[in-house]
Amino acid sequence: MRRWGALLAVLGLGLSHGCAQARATILELRAQSITGPGFSLQQPRLRLHTLGHGGERIDLSSAALQFGRHGGWQQATFACTLHTSGPWRCDAGTGQILSRAYGPLSLHFSGAIAALNGAAGMQLTLRGKRAGDWRGQWQSTAGGTWHGHLQGQAPAQTWLASLLPPHWHSSGTLVVTGQAQGASWHELSIAAVDVEAHNLGWQSPDGLQAAEHGRASLRVVAMHATDWRGSAVLHWQKGALLWTPWFAEAPKEGPVQLSSNWLVGKGFWELRDGELRWPGLGQAGFRAGRMGRQPLAWSLDAREVQMRPFYAQWIRPILSTGSVPARLDAAGVAEIALRFGPGLRSARWRWRDGALTDPRGYLRIDGISSSGHWSATGPGRAGLNWREGAVYALPFGALDGDFTLGPHTLESRSPMQVALLGGSIGLRNLRASWRTGRLSLRMNGALHDLQLAPLTRDLGWPPFSGTLSASLPQLAYADGRLSTDGTLAAQVFGGQVEVRDLAISHFLGTAPVLTADIRLHRLHLRPMTDVFHFGYINGALDGYIHHLVLLDWRPVSFDARLYSQREPGLEQEISATAIENLSRLGGGGGIGGLFQGLYLRLFKTFHYEKLGMGVRLTDGVAELSGIGGAEDAEKSDHFTLLQGAGLPRVNIVGYNRRTQWSELVSRLLAAIRGETPIQGGP
Repeated sequence: MRRWGALLAVLGLGLSHGCAQARATILELRAQSITGPGFSLQQPRLRLHTLGHGGERIDLSSAALQFGRHGGWQQATFACTLHTSGPWRCDAGTGQILSRAYGPLSLHFSGAIAALNGAAGMQLTLRGKRAGDWRGQWQSTAGGTWHGHLQGQAPAQTWLASLLPPHWHSSGTLVVTGQAQGASWHELSIAAVDVEAHNLGWQSPDGLQAAEHGRASLRVVAMHATDWRGSAVLHWQKGALLWTPWFAEAPKEGPVQLSSNWLVGKGFWELRDGELRWPGLGQAGFRAGRMGRQPLAWSLDAREVQMRPFYAQWIRPILSTGSVPARLDAAGVAEIALRFGPGLRSARWRWRDGALTDPRGYLRIDGISSSGHWSATGPGRAGLNWREGAVYALPFGALDGDFTLGPHTLESRSPMQVALLGGSIGLRNLRASWRTGRLSLRMNGALHDLQLAPLTRDLGWPPFSGTLSASLPQLAYADGRLSTDGTLAAQVFGGQVEVRDLAISHFLGTAPVLTADIRLHRLHLRPMTDVFHFGYINGALDGYIHHLVLLDWRPVSFDARLYSQREPGLEQEISATAIENLSRLGGGGGIGGLFQGLYLRLFKTFHYEKLGMGVRLTDGVAELSGIGGAEDAEKSDHFTLLQGAGLPRVNIVGYNRRTQWSELVSRLLAAIRGETPIQGGP
């Protein structure tokens, strides 16, 4: 300040001398540099030229000015006509500035710069291709108070360059109006700035962040006492925003409004009473702040959140592409409260009138309600209820679930029961974990009296009736794969079916893959053949299906063998209809030969010694075998499906060991429906 005082003193002496001495028409002052708080002026030159009509022409130039970290110019010249008789005035002022940030600038200014009573005022106009067009006014009083007004229009890319990362492209126009006032010339007391953005856009070099056709307005008010405080209100009226993975468009129902009060002090800042209003989506309050080097702490309290657009726009993009949750549509209304600092510290929620639906029809859950609280440092609790639903078109009933939440886990507090296929499925010891960032589930339970008729109908399998009850060993789900750690045992058709190593990959996906090994023990043939309308067969059946692979619930490969097993007290009998169907299934056109054909017309049932059939499916081709297994069938060109016992005796021999799987299925369906199957070759 002393250097400025000395400069003004010399200027004043020069002016007085110039007025008193007509011969002293030019006064020039030069300096190597002038520095002050926050600025540096290099090679300033002040030139005063006394004019003949009582005024002075003053010229000021500088090689460089630096203020703050980023502001400044490389070259500047200013000139005006200075009137010193009475209040000092500077008329018809002009200036040329070469700015580092804004390129060439032209300046026009005038006004009183030093009145005798201390009052002053100035008007200025600034233009530049990159900086835009600006007009400003400034007035001060004898008491030192002042106020100013600024308005202008500028290309958005110039002013966004300091806010966006390097090499980002931006476009659009900014219209700015600002007012400010202070108690003294070096003090700002209150300021207000209004910014309107038109056709605003930006884009990152990789295209993953972008905005286009944006229209928005921002108002910021700042006041200074002990600390800085104020408010900010943003309205987004038009345009689209991409911030990968999220994409949002301004809603048609009205502008998005974001507002907050703020406070900035020494070593801290805070946002208070924040409010977000998003038409068609919901509204939320928020707070944020940071003290010194402590982690950022902030909170969000969302109200009346419409789950359909919220899930689609903000949840689905962060989910794994192709996963079941990423395909779902959600419905209902939610309230969500989140606390952060650092990371998510706690959450509370309430979801009512909810639903989850897979557009492809793999999953549907209606009447969802859920509420709970979670903490990163202690136990929480959650409830989940739904009214009904369906998985793969299989309807299921209501659920009433109560859970304990840990920082990375969920555990059921009591067994759960869900109605399914006229029976129910019981679930126990459910435990979920997301410690590694991926969801995994484990549970066990049981199936109680599931009706098989609707199951086979809904899955498109050959229809049969009966009930299914089974124990569910440890079930696990992770990365879209459902698997069992033990043996699933079911009592069906008077015997037992055991399923080992059951796994379903891409569960609820577009093409699920099921793998398993199946054992059959003492299944009674009579109720089974009654169900399938295959014809009467009595006896017991053992067998296996090894290396079973189903793609989208259709067989791709397996190695299966079914064979009769004598059981005390159970006659081994077969009807003529069953013999005909079994013959066609083995590739024949029915029982041939005079005597055997005559037997079928004269007798209704026959006894048999052995019954068996094997099928090995590979690449759409089925290799058939009989009671001797695949090894015996490979030794000859025929195989025996039925070995009769007693008189009259009927044997069934197959000669076509290789056939298309689709043809074999057609034969089976035709036999069940009592139709004549289409004959074909291997």
